[in-house]
Amino acid sequence: AHVPSGAFMGWQRRCVREPSHGERLDASQKDEVTVQDARTFVCQVEAGSHGVHENRTQLQVYKVPEAPEIKANQGGISVQSTGVSEIAQCISKNGFPPPNITWHKNGEQLEPEEKVVKIPATLTRESSGLYTVSSALLAHVTREDRNSVYHYPAQHVKLKVMPSAALVKEGDDVKLVCEADGNPAPVFSFYKRELENSWQDLTSLADTNSGVLNLHGVNKSSSGLYRCQTLDLDDMEQLEKDVELFVNWKPRIVAISSPLYVRQDEVVNLTCKAIAFPRPSVQWNINGTAHEYVENQHVASNLTVRVNHDLLRAGAMCRVSNALGVSEKHIQLLDQQTTESKGVIIVAIIVCILVVAVLGSVIYFLHKKGKIPCGRAGKQDM
Repeated sequence: AHVPSGAFMGWQRRCVREPSHGERLDASQKDEVTVQDARTFVCQVEAGSHGVHENRTQLQVYKVPEAPEIKANQGGISVQSTGVSEIAQCISKNGFPPPNITWHKNGEQLEPEEKVVKIPATLTRESSGLYTVSSALLAHVTREDRNSVYHYPAQHVKLKVMPSAALVKEGDDVKLVCEADGNPAPVFSFYKRELENSWQDLTSLADTNSGVLNLHGVNKSSSGLYRCQTLDLDDMEQLEKDVELFVNWKPRIVAISSPLYVRQDEVVNLTCKAIAFPRPSVQWNINGTAHEYVENQHVASNLTVRVNHDLLRAGAMCRVSNALGVSEKHIQLLDQQTTESKGVIIVAIIVCILVVAVLGSVIYFLHKKGKIPCGRAGKQDM
């Protein structure tokens, strides 16, 4: 306070609080500050005959509130609701002066808007003089709010193979992942088509909450059409999506021409049949006219060729290959003429043996009957 010149002798100073009707404070008094001390303080100076002079100051007390608590609507919110729904509550406790709660969406502060946003709040003064504020957020939600904790039924479903279906080979572990845009996530079911209009239920092998079906050590029988179905328990709406799984495997030759009996310069047909995925190529080690055809998952090649000496000597080789491997098999050709000649000789030998055996039996029989004299008796007659 301003003190007039010459008034330094015999003056008194006192401080009072308002509005406490002039409660006097000792200049040396040091009180612990509480929220009740938030008021105006007056400093007065008495300068004798010069009168009383004073000045004022405002004491402001602050108390940082506790960390806010947010309680979200755990039940979810339907986008089909026409009014505003409570999304969450925020509580800020023990602050001074009263805490101020604001709500934000996508980084922008929300303001009350009729039929769109409501932000009711309650203020409570505790016995300590501190304040607790509770604020609720009520809003009308749409599908665009999907990243918030709102409820909306699924409209789209995706089913994909991981890793990529083009890279799956025998022995691999494969995941079929089903994704839906509903919130909360719907219930997932999995099926595999066996016969036409017949589906095998694989749901027991899947995680129905995450929408993942694990296939371990796949083989060619794992190939086929798979289906994911979703069921929204809120509105019982069902969606489904299909994906084709192709398991790649190296070729296997499953049928080939048996050893053939042919003649020199004869025209013959050689056959080689294999199974593989992706579709393999078939090659022969000899020249001829080849025709390929596909039957189910089998690939067959018919080779028309004229028999020559080299073919009779070495035979033919069928080679089937794709990106995963190679399979080869040999076809033996036998000369029918040579075989026939050998057969005639064998037959002649067998006939000769039989003739000798018969003659031997006849001679032995006659000898036993005495029809043929022995060698010693003949000598005696001489």
